[in-house]
Amino acid sequence: MAKEGRNNTIDLVNGPIFSSLIRFAIPILFGSIVTQFYNVADSMIVGRFISSEALAAVSASTPIVSIINLFAIGLSSGSNVVIAQRVGSGDRSALQKAVSTVSFLTITCSLFITVIGLIVSRPMLAVLKTPEEIMDASALYLVIVFLGTTGNLIYQMGTGALRGMGDVNWPLIFLIICSVLNIVFDLAAVLIFKLGVEGVAAATAISQIISGIGIIRRLNSGPYGIRVGLSEMKPDRYELGEIVRIGLPAAIQNIGNTLASMFVQSSVNTFGSTFIAANSIVTKVDMLLYIPVDALSTALCTFVGQNMGRLQLDRIRKGINSAILTLTILGVGLCGTQIAFRHVLPTIFTKDQAVLDIAAEGLLIMSFQCLFYGIDRCLVNAMRGAGKSVVPMITAQFGAFSRIPLSYYLGVKTGDWHGIFWAMLIAAFLRNTAIAIYYFCGGWTRVVKSYEEKHPELLKNGSACEENKV
Repeated sequence: MAKEGRNNTIDLVNGPIFSSLIRFAIPILFGSIVTQFYNVADSMIVGRFISSEALAAVSASTPIVSIINLFAIGLSSGSNVVIAQRVGSGDRSALQKAVSTVSFLTITCSLFITVIGLIVSRPMLAVLKTPEEIMDASALYLVIVFLGTTGNLIYQMGTGALRGMGDVNWPLIFLIICSVLNIVFDLAAVLIFKLGVEGVAAATAISQIISGIGIIRRLNSGPYGIRVGLSEMKPDRYELGEIVRIGLPAAIQNIGNTLASMFVQSSVNTFGSTFIAANSIVTKVDMLLYIPVDALSTALCTFVGQNMGRLQLDRIRKGINSAILTLTILGVGLCGTQIAFRHVLPTIFTKDQAVLDIAAEGLLIMSFQCLFYGIDRCLVNAMRGAGKSVVPMITAQFGAFSRIPLSYYLGVKTGDWHGIFWAMLIAAFLRNTAIAIYYFCGGWTRVVKSYEEKHPELLKNGSACEENKV
């Protein structure tokens, strides 16, 4: 691979570890911020310039759209890890096979999702008990979104491929372009062409297609030495197996977390609208505060993947320890921030004093999750970067679905809404404990051994002379 510089790639297999991780994480962090801003802006346009019914129609479709996006993001992690490992090994032939396989998988999955989505859009909305007065608008919105699935999946999978090759800046650039175009197209569809939710859906689909085209052009014109096109779209059985083996569990994990949250919401709903609003605020604040944690831990996944390609195990150990230490220190700061500003942060969202009081207590309880959330994310992404995706999925699902009985017995059964927040905290701690036990009690050693068995050529080349303990 070409060294970093004007080619926008960051060298993760040589040089300083901490600074490389930080530089790789910063664009991911900004990408998350852009996504949050876009989601707010999109809802504002629909609500202000169309109608509250249109906003309700789009909102009713959100869970289904989220599942599509979460599946694509999860699957893209498979392309990220596999391509990162091929980059680290320096095997250009294997890298081209991996990229070609990603291309094939992207088109195949997008066509499958589009066809299935068009068939089940209305039945899925019915399952979610969508009100009849917005059913037609919601269904139309979903149909157009499903028709634009290809652009979305190309962007997500292409982003995973670029990050795997050490290029984290161009995915951010295309995300910004997509977000700006989406807002411009939204305004044009609503204010100029007088379209409703179908115009908003079309704006989303068109902007994603444009960004997908940009990703393809970058892959072909960048300094990566690979090609993406119909003639190169030849899946390799081994690479396909690796991408699916790593990406599918991640996709299932993302979807499982969403489904678990939907079940927990039923417990939240028993405490009435005031508590529902307060819980939503706590969730939003947590989401914003954890953006830097998720960014650095995501960067760690690519770092581990590239260095695993060379079996630079001592460098991996230092990278993991550096990330854990950084995020633990950051977690202490975030915990203190939530505690100190628990009465201030909720005022961003509401002026209702009853809601503010509950949200403040919720933030106080949930603040302690900051102390170990970074450890959990680092270990999960380190395992995934090394090619082990099933165990992180299992531990994550254990934590996600344990929230359901905990919320019921600590909250609903006791009639005390504090129990809902305690359930979230305890479930997060259980998830962290599960992955830590696996990782430190032989899990990592087994991952390394498995990788060595699949790639004996690395041992022959003497790349694995470092310690196997991380």
